[in-house]
Amino acid sequence: MIACLVDGEISEHISAGDRGLQYGDGLYETIAVIDGQPRFWQGHMDRLSAGCERLDLPMVPQAVLLREVQTVSAGCSPCMVKIILTRGETRIGYRARPVAEPVRVVSSHEWPRLEGDSVMTGVRARMCTLRLGIQPELAGMNHLNRLEQIRARAEWNDETIHEGVLLDREDHVVSAIRSNIFVVFGHRILTPRLDRCGIRGVMRAAILAAFRERCEQRRVMLDMLPEADEVFLCNALHGVLPVTHIDHWEYAIGPVTREVQEWLAKS
Repeated sequence: MIACLVDGEISEHISAGDRGLQYGDGLYETIAVIDGQPRFWQGHMDRLSAGCERLDLPMVPQAVLLREVQTVSAGCSPCMVKIILTRGETRIGYRARPVAEPVRVVSSHEWPRLEGDSVMTGVRARMCTLRLGIQPELAGMNHLNRLEQIRARAEWNDETIHEGVLLDREDHVVSAIRSNIFVVFGHRILTPRLDRCGIRGVMRAAILAAFRERCEQRRVMLDMLPEADEVFLCNALHGVLPVTHIDHWEYAIGPVTREVQEWLAKS
């Protein structure tokens, strides 16, 4: 079994001078592979391509990435595959030189299992103290610098809490640490706009497309959370997870969340 490829070769090593290591100068995608098939493949490739364009990185051909994803995931289903693209090796300094092709790392990892039957029974979340910085130039991208999320996750050790909800510095709800968030009012489905910070998840995009007549991207204020009828989280690995608590606020696992879960099961 081949667990990791670096630029198409069996390896787990990159240069100490790589800009991804030195400065977080790069992008990544985390993909669920089930029965040998990468789920939401085109969505991941579209996001990666858009990120490359914004960072002035050449996009690796999809056929190359697909072949390498299939190589590292062979015999490991379900599993998680991570694609990392960096600007490659550099001299010390912030100025980036043009590159003909980014360094790519494609690796497979054990499927991250949930505790119990969380898809049906829901999960608990908490409000994080850390506030996300507002930076429209990086908003939406799955770039390599994730120190904000790392520091937010360090805020608790309670294993019964699955996620932390992140606000920006103006008390707008942005997302959870490793998931996007949706709040439901009646039949309306709201999710935060991510034009100033946060990550535009592939699962989030799929839900927005499937429920476009009822979904709205908008500023979600903190004081809207206790008034919501339902709250659910989503990401490419765990799908759609109902939220039963955020700190002391309680939520029912309602019909809209179940409808979205049923759509996903049929996708």
